[in-house]
Amino acid sequence: MKQLIRHAAIVFPDHVAVDCDMLIIDGVIGAVGRNLPDDRDADRCDFSGDMMIPGLIDTHVHGAGGSDIMDGTAESLATLRQALFREGTTAFLGTTLSSSAEQLLAVLKNIDSGRKEASYSGQAELLGVHLEGPFLNAEYKGAHVAEYIPPSIPGGDIALLTQLVNAYPGLIRILTFAVERMDTAELIDFCQRHGIIASAGHTDADYMTMSQAAEAGILRITHAFNAMPGIHHRKPGPMTEGLLNADIELELIADGVHVHPAILEMAFRLKPQDKVILVSDGTRSVGMPEGEYELGGLMTTVKNGIARLADGTIAGSAYPLLQGIRTLVQVLKRPVQEAVRFASLNPARALGVDHRLGSLEAGKDATFVRLNSDLTVKQVWVQGELAAEENGQK
Repeated sequence: MKQLIRHAAIVFPDHVAVDCDMLIIDGVIGAVGRNLPDDRDADRCDFSGDMMIPGLIDTHVHGAGGSDIMDGTAESLATLRQALFREGTTAFLGTTLSSSAEQLLAVLKNIDSGRKEASYSGQAELLGVHLEGPFLNAEYKGAHVAEYIPPSIPGGDIALLTQLVNAYPGLIRILTFAVERMDTAELIDFCQRHGIIASAGHTDADYMTMSQAAEAGILRITHAFNAMPGIHHRKPGPMTEGLLNADIELELIADGVHVHPAILEMAFRLKPQDKVILVSDGTRSVGMPEGEYELGGLMTTVKNGIARLADGTIAGSAYPLLQGIRTLVQVLKRPVQEAVRFASLNPARALGVDHRLGSLEAGKDATFVRLNSDLTVKQVWVQGELAAEENGQK
């Protein structure tokens, strides 16, 4: 099966090519360029100058469309995947919240079953799990329930992580934990041996502790600047190490709520281009009207695009990953190719799937999003097939 797309503004990792064509052969990009030769066997589609970006990859998202990863049911997971797909997120890591070992095992079982589905048409692809907690610091728990954060005792955290990984090998791709906990060295070593990205988050670590964790192998900071001490001129805090250490990736929630635009701009200027990854931290309120929504056993209220607990704590995001691209382009005036790279190629490389996802190059999956002029979703294509449109599911 062949598709020939004409006259698109294709966003590549380092530039935008206007009036560009794409030939798709059996779901894979065969060629990209201007004035590609006609192919009598190909179906044709004219993008009329609309922007085409690679499908977005969200490595930190809890829910969407009224559903949450922690629901632990096939029906809820399917709803979540469909809702993310309609928002332009075509692949993701299902992100957990602190819970009991029994519930975490049930959730992992549900995700493991879901990711084995053969077809992703109309649903975001499940790339695995981002285990956020329960090895956190209760002082910076955010929307996590304190009773599910276990005390920090030698051997406790590593025992639970070993149980989870042994039950579902290869499923957990990122582990977020507080690096001041007793088992930090063991957790980092375990992650390194099992192909898991060790990420610092929900932490009370000071600058020295974070620096030592980086030397031990911490590769990432979860939702940077959120749920951790700030930067003070006499107490640098964990983010000073995160900004100055070129080896550490930063997760950034650029929804316009979690991090001030000036702080985002500072991070973009200080960090290497390949060490910034946009995430949504989206919850079940993504794509839903304002109101009350459950999150990890707590009730949140979404008003004016902000999800909060009863005490005013920001609790995840009500926006999809595409909102971060809009913030960078429309508010910070950053180049669109940079914003898109932070939400596609960079996470693809971090997860080791950039051989088929993350950019629009020959040989990769023809999975992409067609955008309106205001950077909202017009169409979503997966492996060369139109699977969703702005007026509803295909």
